[in-house]
Amino acid sequence: MDFNLFFRALKPDDANFINELRKNKEMENLIGGPKRFISLERDRKWVNELIFSDNPGSIYLAICEQGADDIIGYTSIAEIDYRNGSCTWSGIKIAPEKSGRGYGLQVALLIIKHIFEELRMVRCYIVTQEEHQVILKLVEKVGFRKEGLMRKHLFKNGVYKNSWLLSILDTDYPAIKEQYGL
Repeated sequence: MDFNLFFRALKPDDANFINELRKNKEMENLIGGPKRFISLERDRKWVNELIFSDNPGSIYLAICEQGADDIIGYTSIAEIDYRNGSCTWSGIKIAPEKSGRGYGLQVALLIIKHIFEELRMVRCYIVTQEEHQVILKLVEKVGFRKEGLMRKHLFKNGVYKNSWLLSILDTDYPAIKEQYGL
């Protein structure tokens, strides 16, 4: 598969882009966690902490288009447990004007490649709202399998919502690698 994207480390100026993404109500409604109002100053502090913290338990990556260094989205891997070989993929946030270009699939493939080939994990899981069909279809397409429905798992916009727990194992990865020519 040809990739039009690459990952790079976050830079301090990426906080401006991230803060603008937070203002997208439709996107925020589909992610976990409560609605929060985050100032640009707070995002600047957060991005700088990510850059300089050396936290082995999480990785945040800027998503860029080939030939450019400008951030168009970001993704992260969290709860990295090197002892047990497990982590969670926290999902993707991409600028709305970049959607519909197949970038979600590319990010998903690049992230699982990194998880299994670089981090040497044996299991990666993701949790997504039951009604978030776009991400559900995407992660199943790249090999994640449903483990179960967590009922009333998330309180969002005044109601309790169900979430799917899905995972992919290192034993699933070779078939995905072959299928997509990773």
